[in-house]
Amino acid sequence: MMVGGMCSSVQAALDDLFGQLDDTGVRVRGCTDRAFAKARKGISYTVFEQLNAHLLTLAAPKIDQHRWRGLRVVAADGSRLRVATRRGAELEADHYALVLYLPGSELTLHAALGPADASERQMMFEALEHTDRDDLLVLDRGYPGNTMAAAIVQQGRHFCMRVDACGWRCVRDFLRSGKSETVATLGAPSARDAATYELRREPTCRLPVNQCHAKSEVAGSF
Repeated sequence: MMVGGMCSSVQAALDDLFGQLDDTGVRVRGCTDRAFAKARKGISYTVFEQLNAHLLTLAAPKIDQHRWRGLRVVAADGSRLRVATRRGAELEADHYALVLYLPGSELTLHAALGPADASERQMMFEALEHTDRDDLLVLDRGYPGNTMAAAIVQQGRHFCMRVDACGWRCVRDFLRSGKSETVATLGAPSARDAATYELRREPTCRLPVNQCHAKSEVAGSF
């Protein structure tokens, strides 16, 4: 019930669940929402990781149906969450959430929750270990940078990244050129970033850049 998502109140979802378990076709009061809340506190988050991994294994044939040129498409996105913990109180809990999503099969590959002082980019670095060499990462504008591109390519992944003219000089030059496409080479990550993320300090990829509605989509190759 928790993994599948609930579109009603917790009590209604519980009654539906126990009705299905009893095979009665009607709602059954198997437990109260308060009892469920108390029991939920004792469930480790690792249970959901294991359940999701098992689900992905079962759904592998469906996932493979939606590959693009042999690559599994993985969309990454993050958001900041601000959740009030008490009604009328000023106490708030801030977190960053990041999800690796499989379009087509509509499944979640990986999800993570970070503290308020985290960032989408840092969480993306950590999430790379959950991807495979035959994945195509689709990233939005929150992720561009020489270090991110180097990390993805040096781990043998492919990527397509949406950028604007504020990030890379090669993209600014391209937008001003009036061309419809070009090939650019990114510089090496800084010495500090290379040491932090254990990367090689070298230009890591040649980027075919395509112009689209005053923005650019950058595809990485290696």
